[in-house]
Amino acid sequence: MLECFPFRCGRLWIVGLIALFMTCGLPAPAATPTAPFRVPFRIERGGPNVPLPTPFQPATSTPTHPLPSATPSPTSPTASPSPAAPLPLASPSPTFSSPASLPERPSYLLYVTVDYDARRVWVDQAIVYPNLSGVPLSELVLAVEPMRYDGAFKLIALSLAGMPVSDYLLDSHRLIVPLALPLPAGRQVELVLQYELALPPKRYDDIFGWTADQINLTDWYPFIVPYDTASGWLLHDPMPWGEHLVYDWANYEVYLRFTEPAAAPMVAAPALAEAHGEWTRYRLDGARTFALSMSRRFLVRETAVRSTVVRSYFFAEHKAAGEKIAYVATQALGLFEPLFAPYPYPVLNVVETEHSDGQEFDGLAFLSSNFYATYNGGSRNNLVVIGVHEIAHNWWFGLVGNDQALEPWLDEALAVYSERIFFEYTNPGLLDWWWRFRVTYFNPRGWVDATIYNGGSFRDYTDAVYFNGALFLEKLRIRMGDKAFLAFLKDYARQMAYGRATARNFFQVARQHSARDFSDLIRAYFSTSE
Repeated sequence: MLECFPFRCGRLWIVGLIALFMTCGLPAPAATPTAPFRVPFRIERGGPNVPLPTPFQPATSTPTHPLPSATPSPTSPTASPSPAAPLPLASPSPTFSSPASLPERPSYLLYVTVDYDARRVWVDQAIVYPNLSGVPLSELVLAVEPMRYDGAFKLIALSLAGMPVSDYLLDSHRLIVPLALPLPAGRQVELVLQYELALPPKRYDDIFGWTADQINLTDWYPFIVPYDTASGWLLHDPMPWGEHLVYDWANYEVYLRFTEPAAAPMVAAPALAEAHGEWTRYRLDGARTFALSMSRRFLVRETAVRSTVVRSYFFAEHKAAGEKIAYVATQALGLFEPLFAPYPYPVLNVVETEHSDGQEFDGLAFLSSNFYATYNGGSRNNLVVIGVHEIAHNWWFGLVGNDQALEPWLDEALAVYSERIFFEYTNPGLLDWWWRFRVTYFNPRGWVDATIYNGGSFRDYTDAVYFNGALFLEKLRIRMGDKAFLAFLKDYARQMAYGRATARNFFQVARQHSARDFSDLIRAYFSTSE
């Protein structure tokens, strides 16, 4: 995520209040419809390696049992409401499967039905989770971000290894599923969930939810968070600034349909759409998130860089800006691939939305409508600068993961510095302007390794992590030399691809590319040694 400049992007508190009142004035959603597509599906025991296959197909008729009316409380531990009829799962006992070859990542399969006008979503979801931690696990911990919005998430049913589960804990944005028998290392387990989303009105400083013209589904499905043998399950608490979630890389297979197909909106997704009967299927291997945006008002500008499709989604009143960011995205993709690593996804989307700044997801970046509205040509603007930043996150966050709460500089400082590299290669005459506009204007200070919890204020946090981080990387580049520094970035992306990097990893790889000592730079910019 790139927090935009408060003096330039209109992020004054009064603007936030105005946006809040405008959001509150949006028309109320239609009455909740009967869920016509509530259809439990079955999972085959010992499922094959990723991606997940066709045995997850849903039934073709609506189940006869009614939906439970009880909704788990978003603020207190709640036992699961028992469904009127159990899910017809294949396994009669909660045993763990031992596949011939353990999958190298979790797999998610989701059947998603959207009532666009009522802002309702029904989901049947299956997760195949391999225990790659090396130690037995006594529970599974899932992030359920929609729980942070009052009344947005309603869990209908949950089963584990073929057996219904009733003793789970659903609290805050956590779902804890205890395991009667620990899941051994090298085994996998299947988890099946059914739930409903009542989408909230989208806040101006948030992405998830609906506006009059758009629905954004971000961090909308429960997912198993990474397990660290030293720290345990990595699920942090949110803060008003920065990102708190940590993601494993996973495979996704998403089936999407609308209750009114003739009036279906245009959908921005991080994978190519495949017709699959009444469903549209998206398959994405090796990603940390699967975000969607949809609108009936979208216009799209499509280009390509080699085999990667580049799409810009925007509204008609911002056509020039929408076409500009499509061009910038092709430039960034064509530049960062040879410098960093091959782009890891089949599609690169940039999507306009009502938001205070920008936000990254795998293969899909959101940019503020304000950037589009204030675009006046050229590249000296937030549309280009922050657009490049969010696109760079496909390498520094998507390909190379990190703990965004405790070590946010590993993706944010690198994304800011990637902006510098972009201007250096595509428009060197603007490089001095970029430094002034982006970094030195704020006279940044503070420890680069600040967390989202000890960063002070929003301004203190961004000054330290984003902008002082960029200054540190510039000094590191000067110390190492251009050739060694760029070789280091490329090798860092290669070595840490699909993993979760730490500061120790970063500096270890840097030292593999330079004999120069830079411990003094670390002492000057970081609160702790490596």
